[in-house]
Amino acid sequence: MQQRFQLSTPLAFADVERITNCLAILPGVHGLDMAPGSRQIEVAFDERQTSAQAIVDAASQAGYSDLRNAPAGGCCGGCCGG
Repeated sequence: MQQRFQLSTPLAFADVERITNCLAILPGVHGLDMAPGSRQIEVAFDERQTSAQAIVDAASQAGYSDLRNAPAGGCCGGCCGG
């Protein structure tokens, strides 16, 4: 499964490394896609081993409590807070 998540603020270079380190150790996570300056994180994972909620919880424990599922329809929410 692939799930897109969104942060309220753009990622800095250090954020990308920190989020990668905290999510890559979760069982079943096998792909992460994000870039500095973006608010989006795409996570590929095996839903038999982990869940979207477990990903949000891990990010929250790493200091990213504003991580949430991205809105449907491809909107990043950047211009209106979506």
